[in-house]
Amino acid sequence: MTIFTVLTFANPAVLWGLLALAIPVIIHLFNFRRVKRVQFSNIALLKRVKEESSSKRKPVELLILLSRLLFLAFLILAFAQPIFKDNANDQELSDEVLIYLDNSLSMDMPVSSQQSAFDRAYSLSAGVVDAYPESAKFKFLENGYGNSLNTSYTASTIKDRFTELELSGVGRSMNEIQSRIAASGFRGDVYLISDFQKSKGNELSSIASDSLRNYYLMPIEGENNSNLYFDTAYLENSFLLGAMKNNLKVVLRNEGTEDFEDVNIRLFFDDQLSSTALVNVPANGIKEHVFEVEQSATGLNKAKVTLDDSKVLFDNEYFLTLNNIERVIVHEVKGPGSNDFIEQLYADNELFNYQAFNANNIDNNELLQSDIIILNQLSDFSNQLISALKTFLERNGTVLIIPSAESNFQTFSQLGLTIRFDSDERLGLGQPNFQNPFFDGVFENTNEAIAMPEASITYRLINSELGMLNFKNGREFLSKAELPLGNAYVFSSDFSAEATSFPSHSLFVPVMYKLALGSKVNLSKLYYLTDEQTMVYPLEENLTANDIVTLADGENRITPDQRISGKNLMMEIPKDELSAGHYTIMKGETELGTIAFNQSKAESSVERHSIDELETIAQAKNINVIQAEDGIEVNRELTAGIKGINLWKYALMLGLLFLFAEVILIRYL
Repeated sequence: MTIFTVLTFANPAVLWGLLALAIPVIIHLFNFRRVKRVQFSNIALLKRVKEESSSKRKPVELLILLSRLLFLAFLILAFAQPIFKDNANDQELSDEVLIYLDNSLSMDMPVSSQQSAFDRAYSLSAGVVDAYPESAKFKFLENGYGNSLNTSYTASTIKDRFTELELSGVGRSMNEIQSRIAASGFRGDVYLISDFQKSKGNELSSIASDSLRNYYLMPIEGENNSNLYFDTAYLENSFLLGAMKNNLKVVLRNEGTEDFEDVNIRLFFDDQLSSTALVNVPANGIKEHVFEVEQSATGLNKAKVTLDDSKVLFDNEYFLTLNNIERVIVHEVKGPGSNDFIEQLYADNELFNYQAFNANNIDNNELLQSDIIILNQLSDFSNQLISALKTFLERNGTVLIIPSAESNFQTFSQLGLTIRFDSDERLGLGQPNFQNPFFDGVFENTNEAIAMPEASITYRLINSELGMLNFKNGREFLSKAELPLGNAYVFSSDFSAEATSFPSHSLFVPVMYKLALGSKVNLSKLYYLTDEQTMVYPLEENLTANDIVTLADGENRITPDQRISGKNLMMEIPKDELSAGHYTIMKGETELGTIAFNQSKAESSVERHSIDELETIAQAKNINVIQAEDGIEVNRELTAGIKGINLWKYALMLGLLFLFAEVILIRYL
């Protein structure tokens, strides 16, 4: 209930006129009428009449004086224009109004049994419009930035605009909203109608520091403080290929204070149900579930997982594009002392497109089309090969180096590799680090010790970033180099029988497969979030700078900013235009692939700025917090706190009433 506590005046200087009330009082106290003496022979009767008249006239004169004083007092108050408010601020409503209505997916939460936050936001917006005179000009802002802030609306047209608004997959922080308003040059009243999610950033400070506009924060509090959503999803082996075992792992997160029990989650491939399960997720906890992906599954490029629970109104779908590799392009450059282990592994294999080159006869164009280039025991590199390898690494390609006993270290340095001779001691390899994602899916049982091969510590990579396979003394047998671009892996010895038993060991095939397959998918992701900046998609065919690529969702097409880097398509993610779902990458009418987008995690959070936190920044003179449940309350709150109730009409009517009373007293008494 609104309580009016402060009386203010639009023209307080007029109150000095109250000093004029002393004039009738002075006149009353000093009767300036001249007295004429009349002689009577008998004055007893006159004395009695005078005493009776005086006793009657004095109360009447006091009533006349009081009426006159009240008339003058209320007349002066009417000109001072008194206003009743519920606080002492001196803000006034502007004739220009900007309304931001948050239409993100989190606004779908219920605020009552029959109303969502979005419905209430619509009601509050209409209440704001009704609180202003018809001459006011309105501007409108929503998350999709679907209209220009240069467009002005009347009270009726902006209400029509409200009815056209729908929920959007685009989330905005208050910092983004404030920046857009500031950039437009708007200087009037700004109404921010939102659920004020904390996950969108600690952005309230940007509003508090803006003194050029009057802000009215209108928080919408939901009755549901629980939400369950898919936090992430990933393939156990990063890709699907041939007969390799693979699982899809999905992680559900409960951000509420209530447990979710028997939640039905489903896996779909191209809208066909593949698997289903019931899971329990504790309050403020996570739950991981594993779906086995069958080798015969189709439609992998359009996968999605869903959850079904009455308390989850959005965030119940997660879109994925699984990396189903067709063939990996493997090019081997052979040195004079190389053996055939690499060719035997990759040639005539349906998983790989293998081609070998002699070190003295290289086709640069073919080489640059590789997914992985294997340099097998080259003693020296030609300038042509060095140039091709540099270009390949700059395009984020993968190079695997099997050194030769006569390798030239100076040659390696031209590729950014610092390699030195080591002790040449022959040692056994240590157990693989099963925590390394490189070995995901390679071993069925990670608890059993493996008989490891032996090798010579002939060379050592100085600028190593990560050891994939290590000797028992800690030195690295297979290591990944630290490079600004691309991926380079280096073995510590050649593959001769004298140097190592690794090529004949059971570990050889899965390790070499992982190196080759990883080169294919190192930049491919199962999904992107709509608030990410860029996406990178590995291409199967070459594109030129003149080729225009679009993202197609049914009949709708989006043309993002893009560029080609080697065999990768790099695009800016246009979050203003995207929603969650699958998009086909098109070059004209040719399909290049499919990519999946999911909503930002910021929309999933149930943590919101409290009223106390909003009141803290509302200590600034130009910021107010309005708590209301409907448009009528908005009008009432604005009237109480900002507009106030103008009392001058009431003061004028009371003044006229007392003037009329004075006339009656003088005329009839």
